[in-house]
Amino acid sequence: MENFTKKLDSTDVQRRLTLPENCLKDFQGDHEANLKFKDEEGQVWTFRCRVSPRGSSKPALSGDWFSFVRKKGLSTGDVIVIISDKEKDVAAGEHFKIKIKKSASTHHQN
Repeated sequence: MENFTKKLDSTDVQRRLTLPENCLKDFQGDHEANLKFKDEEGQVWTFRCRVSPRGSSKPALSGDWFSFVRKKGLSTGDVIVIISDKEKDVAAGEHFKIKIKKSASTHHQN
């Protein structure tokens, strides 16, 4: 199992979450796909994953990403961990797992 950890910056919180190349196994397709992520509470989120057809090949997550950021009270300095090996269960189907580590400065938020 491979994990990807990222400390969130203002772009991640306000616009889109950018990820390094090849951090999501099995992401293929026509530069865009809806990917499912299950959080630590068992809620499934669908993030739009897009790779620019020209230029950078780094995937960027948007779509429900902003709802996820608001619901979890994420801010700059918080850390997310993505378990990049897909899992599968009856309720959620195929998905990645996502975890949150709040920074000390945002610890007061829920």
